[in-house]
Amino acid sequence: MISVPLREIHELELSSLCNLACVYCPHPVLQREKGNIGWDTFERAMLHVEYYVKQKTQGELSLTGIGEAILHPRFGEALLRCREVIGWDRLLVMATNGLAIDDDIIALLAAAKVRVYVSLHRPEVATPAGFRLTAGGVRTLTNHAFVDSSINWGGQVEWHASAPVHDCGYLTSAWGSIKQNGSVDACCVDAHDLHPIGNVWDEVGSLRTHAIPLCAKCHLLVPKHLQQEESNVRAA
Repeated sequence: MISVPLREIHELELSSLCNLACVYCPHPVLQREKGNIGWDTFERAMLHVEYYVKQKTQGELSLTGIGEAILHPRFGEALLRCREVIGWDRLLVMATNGLAIDDDIIALLAAAKVRVYVSLHRPEVATPAGFRLTAGGVRTLTNHAFVDSSINWGGQVEWHASAPVHDCGYLTSAWGSIKQNGSVDACCVDAHDLHPIGNVWDEVGSLRTHAIPLCAKCHLLVPKHLQQEESNVRAA
């Protein structure tokens, strides 16, 4: 197995709870316990993020996972803690379906300068939520990828994959995805956390990433520097 050192925690899942059950998402049939990230686990995740910030390899931090981040009871504290660690010159982003957006949430997002992608799963709710976010000073964009740039989660859901075929961004950039339970995955597609590459309790700076079995079913490609030579595959 060819592996390389992780360079960034790209995604941090604050919650694996969701207030929708979309057929093109693995959440309704999630094969791991659903819940909110524990604060000890969150703080441990922040140590990993801080390490990559100091290494100058940490880019943006996304608080998007399989669930709805704003359902976390300490959502506001989490935003400010993330800003404390990554600073104000890096992007802090998240996605929301808009159902739980209210004035307090909008104020928190604006204060932390979060870039918010409103997913149009329920347009009758998401559209007005998007307008409210924008009016409240939040940088807001819409996400309709499930229509015109969709994935099938490595074959884990029965949905068409219309996203362009290209090298996997996670593997190419050596990104990691931290799940609500503290596992670290090589890719956000590993929704069920079946192939973790580590855990937040592992030594900071020791994590390495590599292709996982889901890559064989994914429409994205494993970059050449992580592909095993045919002779190595036979030898294994």
